[in-house]
Amino acid sequence: MKKLWTKIKRDPDRWMFGAALTAFLASMIPLWAMGFYTVPGCDDYTYGVKTHAAWKAAGSLGAVIGAAFETTAEYWHEWQGTYSSIFLMTLSPGILDEKWYFLTVFLMTGMLGGSLCALIHVVLKRYVGSASRHQRGICALTILFLSFQTMVSPADGLFWYNGALHYVFMQSVLFFQAAALLSFWKARRGRRAAFLLLSGFLAFVLGGANLLTGLQSCILTAFLLLYTLYDIRRKGKESGPEERWRLWALLPLAVNLIGFAFNVLAPGNSIRETTAEGMGAAAAIALSFYWAAVYAAEWTTLLALAGFLLLLPVIRRMVEAAETPFFRPWRTAFLSFCVFAAMFTPTLYASSSDGPPRCKNVMRVTYYVLVFFNLVNAMGWYSQKKRGSLFFRLNEEVQKSYPAWLAALGAVLCAVFLLPADKNTYTSVSAIRSLANGEAARYYEENARRLALYNDDGLKDVTVTYLTAKPYLLFKADVGNEGSQDYWINISIVDYYGKDSLTVTEEE
Repeated sequence: MKKLWTKIKRDPDRWMFGAALTAFLASMIPLWAMGFYTVPGCDDYTYGVKTHAAWKAAGSLGAVIGAAFETTAEYWHEWQGTYSSIFLMTLSPGILDEKWYFLTVFLMTGMLGGSLCALIHVVLKRYVGSASRHQRGICALTILFLSFQTMVSPADGLFWYNGALHYVFMQSVLFFQAAALLSFWKARRGRRAAFLLLSGFLAFVLGGANLLTGLQSCILTAFLLLYTLYDIRRKGKESGPEERWRLWALLPLAVNLIGFAFNVLAPGNSIRETTAEGMGAAAAIALSFYWAAVYAAEWTTLLALAGFLLLLPVIRRMVEAAETPFFRPWRTAFLSFCVFAAMFTPTLYASSSDGPPRCKNVMRVTYYVLVFFNLVNAMGWYSQKKRGSLFFRLNEEVQKSYPAWLAALGAVLCAVFLLPADKNTYTSVSAIRSLANGEAARYYEENARRLALYNDDGLKDVTVTYLTAKPYLLFKADVGNEGSQDYWINISIVDYYGKDSLTVTEEE
């Protein structure tokens, strides 16, 4: 035991990275396993009517893409302006065959995982100067663990293609764009154009995403451009071509703004607005700060605190050799809070609400990312400016007893994660429970019986029974009869499979 302790103290980052990677992969296995029990539902049918029909009639990807463009134009005129989301929402894996729908969870976890790793890598390596891939890996894995395990609605965020595509996928595109823009700032001359073009393409995609992600993209690009102008003015005659090159960030900003305007000004938005009562812009902005404070407090859980405390010694080792100047912590905290608050403004303005659970999935992820980057900046600033402070001295003591600190916080993390009163609090715990008690298998079997009826071309009037298995991670909503709240799902299924009617009876 003493030898192991000595090895950990000699190279703590390597050992911690191995432990973090093992724990993260172990936590993801139940989620990926649950993906094999999910089936299409709700708006998967609504947006996939024409693409599914095109595939069934022609078996051609060209026909499917044509149908996707047709659906996008139709919805842009009649319902919502989110052109990128609509186009991709028509391309659910289930339109080819329901058996491919399991790919949804791999797509969403891959996008969110890949984008956060890319963003954290760029910031820590290019801006903080961290040469250790183990340190960067520990930070990325911790943020990913918190993001996947504490989703407000994991069913909407990972297992339902339509809902996850509109928010989690598009937020991942935003993280990729941020990584590309920050790489453009630091890239060598030969690679700048590639990062700039990538940023411009992603800006086009984000212009047609959900409004809260599209707005974030505009804010991010505008902030980088304004900071470039400030930097050039501050340096005056000392500013060189490197700084002026960064003014090309105007290109992705222009694409962002044009795409976002095309999104917001779509004729379909005015039709959709009649179904919800919004509020004035000033009231929406003011309330955004209120809700940001409410959810920042709610999402700063014991698990999150333990995770960030676990990172403090790692961050300390990263920043102690950094030559990059850091910002005053209160300034970055204020700007970060404004960015976080801006995520609430679109839903408050459009519907006078703080947003549905699928919106809060990406809000929570963004909150953890902002907290992490603020910790890095604060630790760097204190390291450079306040070496004699109490905060700095406490951190030095932690460094001396790092293995004990790691063991204590690891035990807290395990206890909080594995022993919650509500077994649906953390995503993997909920998945293990549904897999172990057979609930996930029963849910899939009941839906498989329905799908067999839906795919029977000779059967035009379909009767099904209500679902009895409703796993927390998989169940979204069930069909109903005329007059019920969920009858719209029946209409979508009838259109999707070419039926005349769909009714529901109680199981005998």
